[in-house]
Formats: sequence, structure tokens, C-alpha cells
Amino acid sequence: MIMLASQNEGMEKVHEAAKALFQLTWWLQRKGPLRAGLEPLPATEVAILGYVEDHEGVGVTEVGIALNMKAPNVSAAVRALVERGLLEKVADQHDKRKALLFITELTRRNRKSIDRAVTGSLEEVLEGLSPEHRESLFASLAALSEVAERLRSHG
Repeated sequence: MIMLASQNEGMEKVHEAAKALFQLTWWLQRKGPLRAGLEPLPATEVAILGYVEDHEGVGVTEVGIALNMKAPNVSAAVRALVERGLLEKVADQHDKRKALLFITELTRRNRKSIDRAVTGSLEEVLEGLSPEHRESLFASLAALSEVAERLRSHG
């Protein structure tokens, strides 16, 4: 019975961590752009932009596979991002049927504005935390990055 209680407590902590990370992600995706004077994008478009930013020249199909998204959803989101001037589609020189994706200068500028706005807001909030909580948060960044990478490769 003691083992079961410990497992339940562990699951509760995992749930609390997931909830906190979800709330933080939601704030960053919605409030960050607003604080930078920009319109927030749907989560699907944010995910695609982030992936393309890290994998410039990737194909639409590869984006769908990497993000575990259905092809029609990826195509619709890419089309919207191209129309907003945030993504550029370029025909593959080796296969003209294939389009390669690149972020635009507008995306780079917007990203910098959002990053500045988010960083400023986080700095204000972190100043209100105790030094121990700040250090604990910073100490967990490597582990959080590893979890994110494992989740990406886990599918």
C-alpha cells in the first residue's frame, strides 16, 4: 500500500507540473504577442513556425510528420502563414512538386519583439520570487529541455 500511495503522489506531481507548463505555454503564446503589439497566432501556426525556424528549408510533409499533424491541417496553416507574410514557400530545385519552407524577415522581427516583451514580463515576475525559487527554476531548465526533446522524439 505504501508503494501505491507513493505512485499516486508521483502522478499528482506530474499532473501539477503538466498543468503549470501548460499555463505557462498558454501565457507565452497568447500574451507574449499581445504585449509586443502583435496578434497571437493559433497554436498550430505557432508550432509550424517554430519547427520551420529550427529546420529552414523543410518540406510541408516533413513538418506534418515531425509535428504529428494531418496533411490538410498543415497545408491550411502553411497557407495562412504564407498569406500573413510569415512563411515563404520555395519550389525545391530537385523536385518542382515539392515546396520548401522558410521563415521571413517579418517573422524574425516579430520573434524578436515577442522575445523582448516576454523576457521583460518574466523578469518582472521573477524579481518577485524568492532567490531560492529563482535558482530552483533556473536549475530545472536543463531537465525541462531534455523532457521537451524526449517528448518530441517520443511522438
